[in-house]
This record gives sequence, C-alpha cells and structure tokens, in this order.
Amino acid sequence: MPEATARRGILTLAFGKARFIDMAKALARSLVIHDPDLPRAVVTDSNDAELRALFTNCIPYKPEYGSNLRQKMHLDLYSPYDETLFIDSDCLVVHKLDHFWTAFAGVPFGVPGFRIMRPGARDEYLDVDFLLQHFSLTGLPKFNGGTYYFKRSPEAAAFFQTARSLMANYKELRLKDFRGDGPNDESLYSAALAIHGLSATDMGEGGMWTPINSKGPITLDVLRGVCHFTKEGRPVKPDIIHFATVWAETYTYRRECIKLSKLARASSADISKANLSLAESVELRASVLRERIPRFCRGVLRRLRRQPRKY
Repeated sequence: MPEATARRGILTLAFGKARFIDMAKALARSLVIHDPDLPRAVVTDSNDAELRALFTNCIPYKPEYGSNLRQKMHLDLYSPYDETLFIDSDCLVVHKLDHFWTAFAGVPFGVPGFRIMRPGARDEYLDVDFLLQHFSLTGLPKFNGGTYYFKRSPEAAAFFQTARSLMANYKELRLKDFRGDGPNDESLYSAALAIHGLSATDMGEGGMWTPINSKGPITLDVLRGVCHFTKEGRPVKPDIIHFATVWAETYTYRRECIKLSKLARASSADISKANLSLAESVELRASVLRERIPRFCRGVLRRLRRQPRKY
C-alpha cells in the first residue's frame, strides 16, 4: 500500500485471531459509508486481501511491543498521521467524524468521557486513592477506551512515554492485572492524563459510547446512520458505537456486520438490499444462542466453584 500523506487519519489494530480481522473489516466498511475520504490504517499480521483493500495503509504488527492490550501503548509509534483517531476494531462508525477533530483541537492526547474519580472512589482496575497520593493528583479521568485521539508532537511523545513507564511498573503502582496481560489501557492512560494535566473530553450525546450497562432498547442501523440508547441516565446518539467483548457477541452487532458485508458485495448502493431476510435473521439469532448458552453455563459453574462449600 502507498505511504499516507494525509494529515489526519484513522488507526486500528487487527492481529491474531480471524475474528479480529473480521471486526476490522466491518469497521472499515462503516467508515467507507460515513467518512469515505478519511484515510484508514490498520496494524496487522494478516495477509487477508479483503482487509488490505479496505485500508489505505497496512502497517506490520510488531510482536516485540507485547501482546493484546500492550500494543495499545505504542499507538504513536505505529501511526503514519500527524493527527490520529484510534478506533478499536470492535467499533462501528455511524456518522461522519468531524465532531472528533473539533472536540480534540488543541490537545496532544484526548479521549471521550466526562467522569472524574476523586478520593474514595472505587475502580475494579486501579487503586484510586493510592495513585492520587503517589502522584499528588486531585482526580483521575474515567472513560471507555474505544477511541483515542493524539497529535504528533513533543507533548504527545512525552505522554506516551509516561504511559509506557506506568505499564513497566504497574505492580508497584497497584494497577490490576487484566486477563493475564497486565493492566488495561484505560488505567494506564487515565493515570498518564492526570499526570500531564489532561482530562477526558465530554462530547455530549455524540462521540463514542458503548452499550455496556445501557438501559432500555438500543436503536441501531449503521447503514442509515441511526444509533441511540440511554447510557448512565443520559440519552446518547454516538458517532461511534463501541461493542467491546461482550456486545460484540450479540445479535445486534453481528446483524450490522452482515449488512455491511452484504452492501459491500452488492452490485448497487441500495441499502435496503443489505437487510437480513427473515430466514437469515432467525438463523443468526439461533447461532448466537448456540454460542452463548454454553458460555453462560461455564460462567455459572465457575461462580459456583468459587463459593465456599456448605455441609
């Protein structure tokens, strides 16, 4: 692929298992619909021809950076752009992304969010009080790491260096291990933001939102640019919806991915032809149930094994 010359662009990661490659394809297809002129780069170890055709730049995956979440600590070393919006591969784009470039103008590193953890706050991935005292901080931003913005600059380079130093010393800093791969990216970037005097950026009802722990129904039609649900008591209309691990296994996510794939293969741009037939919808729902029921049963067994026995 040719080297990117654009000032702004999208970056995502897609390496390892085939499902991550498929997620990146769906993300790229949603970008083609809603922001087609925005360059797209993917960090990958795959030679999948369709994946490579969907991205402007294919960047070789560097295993020396570490596995899984540790790769996200090196986004600045991967990106070919002056301004980068990193998007997790398990996201789908619903609208044009101009809102992000405006929201993060003037900051070296930014993430959508509005909550601040103060002394006494509890978080499952870090010891809030310890970090606040250790670094003489007044608060830590709380956010979902589905998207990150950064600008190539000395300030951003210093920020990423801080995040990587925190990763190297995470045990001493009481950052919790995430699935055996060290601390999660949100913990590291939260502490680095606070250390550098930065915070998350409230993008209102737009920006990036995840349906995890949302209330009520989720209305989603990626092809038509429709997405809204209620999150933490506020109605939101995401520009990017982040499904994360749990929601990426649902009927809703898979339905939208199938529609994106059908439209990409269609001979016309008529989005109505990408809708699932009744038979396809029933089969997809059955497939999701067949996969989820065994996982649910395994989860129940794990919880029962952890409970003390009563005789």
